Amino acid sequence: TDEIDVLVHNELLENGAYPSPLNYAGFPKSLCSSVNEVICHGIPDGRSLEVGDVVSFDVSCFYNGVHGDNCATVIVGDYDDDDGDKDRS
Repeated sequence: TDEIDVLVHNELLENGAYPSPLNYAGFPKSLCSSVNEVICHGIPDGRSLEVGDVVSFDVSCFYNGVHGDNCATVIVGDYDDDDGDKDRS
């Protein structure tokens, strides 16, 4: 998730925003990434994501004088809604 943190960090800066979590109360990264059993505010690291992992990405930024926050949760891997089979292989 470190690579995703770098991508988000660069994209925010390129668009005139600043990542709100960075250095807030010592938080070392630009986004929160919570994998599987981590409930919230996980710190991105070098862990590789695996098929079936449940990951929440919380992106917060300071832009034009206000803080904004957005979180999305995804399941890693391919899944076809049309086949009705929840096997993620």
